[in-house]
Amino acid sequence: MKKIYTVLLALMLALPATYAQKGLNVGVNGGSMIPTIINQNSWGVGHEYDYEITFDYFYGFDIGYNFKDNLGLYTGFSRMNFGQDYSDSYGEYTGDADVNWERKLKLKYNIIPIMFKYTGSEQAVNFIGGIGILYAMLSEAEQTWTKEGEDWLGNEDHPNVGATDVTDRFEKSDIILNLEVGARINIVDHLYVDATFNFGYGLKDINASDWQTPDRNGVYAPSHNAYGGFKVGIAYSLFSD
Repeated sequence: MKKIYTVLLALMLALPATYAQKGLNVGVNGGSMIPTIINQNSWGVGHEYDYEITFDYFYGFDIGYNFKDNLGLYTGFSRMNFGQDYSDSYGEYTGDADVNWERKLKLKYNIIPIMFKYTGSEQAVNFIGGIGILYAMLSEAEQTWTKEGEDWLGNEDHPNVGATDVTDRFEKSDIILNLEVGARINIVDHLYVDATFNFGYGLKDINASDWQTPDRNGVYAPSHNAYGGFKVGIAYSLFSD
C-alpha cells in the first residue's frame, strides 16, 4: 500500500503544473479550529469557571485575484463557530456543598475575509502566507448551562442568566485580525490544494453594552474572540496569464 501511495505522489508531482500566476482563483475550504473567548464574562454570577479546550469547525468558499505572480487579494464567504466551554465545581450559595457546573457558549458567525496572500512559484509544493481581516457577522449565539447535568436557567439573584438563546447579549459583528501560513500543493495544471495553519484575534469587545458586567472585584474587562485552526482548501486558477 505504501508503494502505491509513493507512486501516485510521484505521478502527481510529475504532471505539468501551473505555478502561482496572475489571474482569478476560486475554490472551497474547510477545517477544524480551537476557539476561545479571552476574558470570561460571567454575567453577574460572580464566579468565573475553569476554561475547557473547545473544538469546532468551519467551511466556506474563496475567490481571489493574483495581481502579481506571487501576490493576490482574496475574499469569499465562510461559516465559523466561535465560543468557549467552561466547567467548575462549587456551591451555589455560601455553605452549600460543591456541585458540578458546565457552561458552553457557541457564537455562530457569517464571515467575509479580506486577505492578502503571498505564494511561492518555483516548486510543485510552495510556501503560502496571508494576512488580513475576517469581518464576522453574528447570526446566533447559543448557551447551555447545567448544574449536576440538569439545565440551569438561574436563581432569584440571577433570573434567566442561563437562557439558551443569548444572541442579544453579544455585539452583532466583530473584526478579526487573521494570519495564515502553510503550503500550496500544485496537483495538475491550474488545480491546487492549500493546507494552512490559521490564527485570529478579535479586535472588538464582543459583549453587548447591557451585558458588560464587572467581575467579582468590580472591574469590567472586554471579551475578545480568538482561535487557532487548520484549514484545507482546493481551488482552480481561471484566466491565468
